[in-house]
Amino acid sequence: MTRATALVVESPAGPIPRQWALKSPFAGLDVCREAGWDMWPDGPRPVFDEDFWDLSAVKFPKGVRSNVKRLDFTGITNPALRLTAKEYVFALVVPDHERVLALPEARRDPYKPESAFNFCVQLVRWMNFVTEQGMSSLSEVMQEHCEVYRELRSRRTRMRRAGSGPITPGTMLTILRPVVDLATYRDLFTVDAYRPGFTPWEGHTVSEVAGWETYAMSSTPPVADEVFQPTVAAALYLVETLGPLVAEEFERMLEFRANRGGQNPRAVTAKHQAGVAAAAEWHVRERVPLLAIDARQVTRRVKRGWRPDDPLLNVDVGEFFGQATGSRYARVADHLVEDLRPFLEPVVAEVGVAGMFGRDASRVPRADDPQQLAPWTLPLTGDELKGLQIVSLAACRVLVAALSGMRAGELDEMTADSPQPPVTVSGGTQRFKLGSKLIKGQEFGGVAEEWVVLEPAWRAVKLAARLNQARVGERAFARSPMDFLHKRMREWVNSPAGQRLGLAPIPAGPVNGRMLRRTLALSLAHRPGGLLAAKIHLKHVSVVTTEGYAMRPGGSQGNLLAEVEREQDKNHLKLTKEAFEDYRAGRMPAGPGARELIKAFEHIDASLKDHEAGTAAVMEAERRLENLLRQQSKHLHLQTANYCWFRDPHKALCLKLAGTPDATKPLGGMCDSARCPQATHHPCHLPVWQSQVGTGKVFLANPRFPKGEKKRLEPEVERAQRVVDEILHATQAEAEEVS
Repeated sequence: MTRATALVVESPAGPIPRQWALKSPFAGLDVCREAGWDMWPDGPRPVFDEDFWDLSAVKFPKGVRSNVKRLDFTGITNPALRLTAKEYVFALVVPDHERVLALPEARRDPYKPESAFNFCVQLVRWMNFVTEQGMSSLSEVMQEHCEVYRELRSRRTRMRRAGSGPITPGTMLTILRPVVDLATYRDLFTVDAYRPGFTPWEGHTVSEVAGWETYAMSSTPPVADEVFQPTVAAALYLVETLGPLVAEEFERMLEFRANRGGQNPRAVTAKHQAGVAAAAEWHVRERVPLLAIDARQVTRRVKRGWRPDDPLLNVDVGEFFGQATGSRYARVADHLVEDLRPFLEPVVAEVGVAGMFGRDASRVPRADDPQQLAPWTLPLTGDELKGLQIVSLAACRVLVAALSGMRAGELDEMTADSPQPPVTVSGGTQRFKLGSKLIKGQEFGGVAEEWVVLEPAWRAVKLAARLNQARVGERAFARSPMDFLHKRMREWVNSPAGQRLGLAPIPAGPVNGRMLRRTLALSLAHRPGGLLAAKIHLKHVSVVTTEGYAMRPGGSQGNLLAEVEREQDKNHLKLTKEAFEDYRAGRMPAGPGARELIKAFEHIDASLKDHEAGTAAVMEAERRLENLLRQQSKHLHLQTANYCWFRDPHKALCLKLAGTPDATKPLGGMCDSARCPQATHHPCHLPVWQSQVGTGKVFLANPRFPKGEKKRLEPEVERAQRVVDEILHATQAEAEEVS
């Protein structure tokens, strides 16, 4: 008898009666085939009648947890409730079944296996709660029972790696969703259901009951700047400077371990002793330390009875013996170590012990001073090198997330062949692309997607694949939470190893994938020039512009672009409001475009005075001011040393110089704010201009500076000085008026 035709489905909690199984509309159906999931051949094909659905043959995305690959209903003790739970989950993953389509309020979008797993877990808990309350049927459930269950689950804490925390509203939403949904699917259930007319928390949505609030804008905070800057700087240094060296040494370690022998000598013969004596003499003569073993092997030796102060406790006796005798011996029994002790202890006292890997390390520039060179590592044991490999992998993932905005699921789908060959574009520059899959918001399995990324991010994926020894089609990144990876990287950066290379310490603070994506969006929105001036100002690392984010409207990059534009609009409105408040306080703008901006602010001020406020005078006036300023802020384009109010393209000096008067945006690279009639200078720009004046004067005062360059530089310094004087004059005039 096959599984599909079984009349009784066995379960540790008791079988489902034969007549119930036959009456179910889903009896005998192949779950995966009905759900339309792609399957690996020759794998298990779970049938609805079974109480355990093994989904291990489903082609899951690479980032899915292994426990999601099984839906286990056997924990539900009441067979009737178990059948109801299975029918509910089946309806979620196969919403186009004719019986499900007949339900007017059933969900029409198919649930993915991950969501089905979450609901299966919550159903087991809810159904057993019903049984524990002395009820044999869902028809006996009252609103009071639902309240008790919600209170019980909300008091419990969920476990985290660093302890426990309260149940969040998002988790409560998952907990209570099936409790409410069972009323929506009541007509589908064969044996047991809520009584007609009963709906838990009727009149309230599940979100309201769970305390979940939806936000029109992202509520995820960005990574604090004091954490973000040293994090990205360290990740860049690890990927671009140390990463290739770590990968090369790691590959050497793997090759060494693959060729290492596994035999043990039975005795130390006179011939062996001669070789050992010669090897010991060589180590002393050449000042080469003996090889060290891993810390975990030291722990094992102590447990076997070695003294903690034994001079040979950290020595790899087996490797030394194998090299000294020219054999493939890799281990030496403890009782034979005593025969070698007279030869080894003098060597340890003379030259010490050090790891095998990273000896004679090449010198690299320090992170804090590229002019100074330092060995990229001190000698490492195998485990220490493995730890540095993990740190380098963490840096790769952190860097890609920070510079591309990719989500965790998209990073998990990266493979060794994701970095595509660079494409040369006009001007001789190159564009770098990464191929992956878009998972969030897509059908199960995801869809192919491409990202135009910065070159450091592209190199980070290639390095990660090399560190992971990934072949074509194999994943470049191991699935690990971003907060865990950042913690590993921070610990190494703050350790003596990272400080020896001049890396800035990373303060403690939360870092995860969502926060890094949010930080990127805000950085692109707030930096001068908006999207086209998205630069990472860390050392001299320059990145390409972000036109790739607009390649696929509605895709992942398109969503990031939309978030960037929203934040950019908010920031422009904020800056325009600050400039208007300065105008009201008497701090007038400077620059060629100051007169036009003052006229615009005067018009806005007059409009507010002419407007009669309603009952809520303050709020209405504030709302009207914001609406008026929003029209002005639409013309604002941020530059490094000025504001550009791009109202009329025909007046823009940059477009005239470029010969493109019909362009829709200013050309920031050709901005000359000291002459452009649409540019203004404000107190926030004063440090930039003062810095330019100071730097110019230093060069002019240098007697070795070429005379021709001095003649060219003098007008620029004078022009910058005029801008400084104009800004200071506007500020001093306001101060004198106040006094």
